[in-house]
Amino acid sequence: MADDDWSVYLVRCADESLYTGIAKDVAARVLAHNTGRGAAYTRSRRPVSLVYQKKGMTRSAALIEEARIKSLERPEKMSLLKGGVRALARSAAVLALLWAASPVQAVPVFNAENSIILPGVAAQSFTGVYPTLRMYYIPVLPSTAPHLSSGTAILSALSADGVTWVADAGVRLDTSTLPTVSASSITGCAVQRKLDLTYRMLYSIVSTTGAFRIQNAVSADGLTWVNQAAVAVDGVTTYVGVPRIVVLNSGDWRLYYTRDSNGGNDAADRQIFTARSTDEGATWSASAVALSTLAYESGAAKLTDGRVRLFYTQPAIGSASSATVIASALSDTALGTTFTQEAGARISTPIAAGAVSFPIAVRSTDTYRWRLYYTYQRAGAFTGDVYSALAAAPAPSAVSPATVFNSGTNTLTITGEIFSNLPAIPTVSITQGGVTINATAVASPDDQNITANFLTQGQPLGSWNVNVTNADGVTTTLAGGLTIDFSPGSVLMTNNLLRPRNNVPTTIDVTTFNSGHVTVRIHDSNGRQIRTLFDDERASGTLTLTWDGKTAGGAAAASGVYLAVTTGPKISKKNKIVLIR
Repeated sequence: MADDDWSVYLVRCADESLYTGIAKDVAARVLAHNTGRGAAYTRSRRPVSLVYQKKGMTRSAALIEEARIKSLERPEKMSLLKGGVRALARSAAVLALLWAASPVQAVPVFNAENSIILPGVAAQSFTGVYPTLRMYYIPVLPSTAPHLSSGTAILSALSADGVTWVADAGVRLDTSTLPTVSASSITGCAVQRKLDLTYRMLYSIVSTTGAFRIQNAVSADGLTWVNQAAVAVDGVTTYVGVPRIVVLNSGDWRLYYTRDSNGGNDAADRQIFTARSTDEGATWSASAVALSTLAYESGAAKLTDGRVRLFYTQPAIGSASSATVIASALSDTALGTTFTQEAGARISTPIAAGAVSFPIAVRSTDTYRWRLYYTYQRAGAFTGDVYSALAAAPAPSAVSPATVFNSGTNTLTITGEIFSNLPAIPTVSITQGGVTINATAVASPDDQNITANFLTQGQPLGSWNVNVTNADGVTTTLAGGLTIDFSPGSVLMTNNLLRPRNNVPTTIDVTTFNSGHVTVRIHDSNGRQIRTLFDDERASGTLTLTWDGKTAGGAAAASGVYLAVTTGPKISKKNKIVLIR
């Protein structure tokens, strides 16, 4: 590219903030931001979208323009964006193609299952281990706000396969459960089994005075419940609702719930907050923001490695207030306190078709699949129904080591999600063009890791795709997930104490693992070149050279310290030679 091919660009981040940068290849730079390889600022605010680009500048001019734009106030930046909309329209298709070719990230792809799981209800929580599961749910009543539901009771149902459900007799808990807590309606609940095999429920209410709280109840069998005096979260006039519980690897419990971040009851201000309990939910720490993005309702699930994935509902960008998207975010550590939003949507529906709410993910038909339950309310309908979607495709995200040499067999570890181990472990291959290398000794210790051996001896250099195929035949490709390179060269020197009168020269063995230009030159202690031993193209292999202590003109070099300077494919070496006459 020419020196005037630099551009200044702005991207809009997931939190609606703007990031300004410069690049020669803006499309590639936006892709880098969205795959976590861009700026530190955008890494936790993905996905980003290109909203402005000014082309045809030198790097110096681009840096000056970048500084000018960064100094603008947000209204001035927004005014700047209006002028750049038309120019970006032509590049949108290019960006879409780049996204289609970008590496697959560790984000489950959920395939919707079309049957209604339960009609007229909103699933809230699950207990048990597949295939025996109990669902706790709230009947969905008519509402003018499609992302909300209200009710006065929590009911339950049993399933042996996660698809067919039979309602339990009676009511689990309602607004009259003793001791009464003055609840006028129940808006959500979470149930978790304790170490003593009893159960705790956290459920969100609107009190008879209009206050918002998350209440605490206990049960010996998960069916009959008793309220406790302790309030888990008291929002008072600030909306709090839809509690979700995850048991961390440490044994502590973590609570997630949605809350109005501005202290009122505006659905457009709701974010996901979190608190921690060290006594199985009896008491909770002060709350903090877990994910500062719009979230009407949320669900939480713990991965095998201890990290937490949040599922949350929100409107599509530019849509009305109805939630049409189930998005997700993954915690940065097993503490489950900070999260990075994941690109794309797990489930979405057209704005005109209806709305989605109450996403809950549970382990499904085996150890690697997830089933995502959610309530879908058709446009114009008074109630919503519970539907489900099943994760099927493997989701590789990284390969370690990411670069290997073409000089033997290499053991790779592939990390990601949805890796089968029942009824069979995945098959793995790497491909480049028409070349395919199938892995041997493949092992899948859990649903997030695969180890495999690849014979890369003599294989083409460059970027290779990594392909993972689950036991059900579904394949996902991590584009450019592995690089095959050649090993660094080496220089071996023999007899670097050179005594010419002994008639034994210094021997220099230069070994390269790829063809290329090789030079070996002798310099004196002042850096002056006195002789060139080799300067030419060379195939891979070992080149053996000798120096007899003479200069390029054939004269005897004086006693002293000399350097043999060697360059070549992955070689830049200086070796000391002591010459004694």
